[in-house]
Amino acid sequence: MNRVRSILPALLLSVAATTAHAQAWPAKTITLVSPFPAGGITDLLSRITAEEYAKALGQSVVVENRTGASGAIALAAVAKAAPDGYTLVMGGSAPNAIVPALNRNVAYGLKDFEPIGYVAELPIVLSGHNSIPGTNAGDVIAYVKANAGKLNCGHHGTGSGTQLACLKLSQVTGTTIPDIAYKGAPQVNADLLANRVQIYFGTLPTQLPYAKTGQIKIFGLASPERVSTAPEIPTLDEQGVKGLNLGSWNALFAPAGTPKPVIQRLSAELLKMLANPDVKKRIEGTGSVVRPGTPEALGKLTADDFAMYRKLGADANIRLD
Repeated sequence: MNRVRSILPALLLSVAATTAHAQAWPAKTITLVSPFPAGGITDLLSRITAEEYAKALGQSVVVENRTGASGAIALAAVAKAAPDGYTLVMGGSAPNAIVPALNRNVAYGLKDFEPIGYVAELPIVLSGHNSIPGTNAGDVIAYVKANAGKLNCGHHGTGSGTQLACLKLSQVTGTTIPDIAYKGAPQVNADLLANRVQIYFGTLPTQLPYAKTGQIKIFGLASPERVSTAPEIPTLDEQGVKGLNLGSWNALFAPAGTPKPVIQRLSAELLKMLANPDVKKRIEGTGSVVRPGTPEALGKLTADDFAMYRKLGADANIRLD
C-alpha cells in the first residue's frame, strides 16, 4: 500500500504534465521534414500538408528538406528529435519500410516513430511493351511464364521499390526475369519503347500518357484499390494476380514518445484536410491519390510492408548495408 501511495503522485504529475503540454501545443513553429529534394512528389505533399496544418493549428509549419540515402538521413534525424510534437516527417514506403528492411545499419527502426496518418499513394502499374500479347494481367503472367529468362524488367536501382517489384514478379510467376537498373522513369521508358526492356512497374502518371497513345500497355494497378484518376484500370488483385501490391505511399510520422493527445490532434486535422475537396484536388494534381487513414492503420501498413520487403530481400539476397 505504501508503495502504491508513493507511485500515485508521480503518475498524477506525469498525466498532468502530458495534458498541460497537449493543451498548450502548439506554442511555436512546427518543422515538417521532407526526406527528398524540393520539387519531387514527397516535397510537394509536404508543402501542401504544412500549409493546411498552419491554417488549422494557428502556428507556422515550415518544410525542411533533409535529403540523402533514400530518405534514411531525414528519418534518422527525426527519430532523435525531441518527442514534443514540433518535429514531424513526411515518411513513406521507401524510408520507413524498404530501407530499414534491407539495411540493418540504419540508425532507426519501426519502434522509433509514432504514426499519424496516411496521406497519399503514388499508384504503381504493371506496364509492358506492345509485343506482349493480350491486355490483362493473366495475359502478361502467361507470357512471362512461357518466356522465362527471355524478358527484361527495368527498375531504378538496387533496393528500389521498382527493383523489388521485378523480383516479386519473378516469385509470383516462378520464373527468372533479368532486372536492369536505370537512373529513373525517362530512361526506363526509352528502353521500354525500344523493346530493350519488356516490363516496367512505373508510376501511373509516367505510364498513362504512353498507354493512352498506344505506345505501351498497362496490365493493371499494383495497388489494393482502383484509383479515381484512372478508374478504368483494374487492380492486379481483382484480376486474380495476388502478391503484387507494391504501391509507393507517403504518410506522416512523429518521433516515438510524442504525447498521444498531440498525435490524435494531428491525425484529426489530417483527416479533415484530406476530406477537403480543394486539398484533395491539389494532392491528386501531383499524380498521387488521397488515401486517408488512422494512426493504427498506418502502423499496420508500415509493419506489413517492412516484413514483406525483409522477406523479399532475404529471398533475393538484396542488402543495402
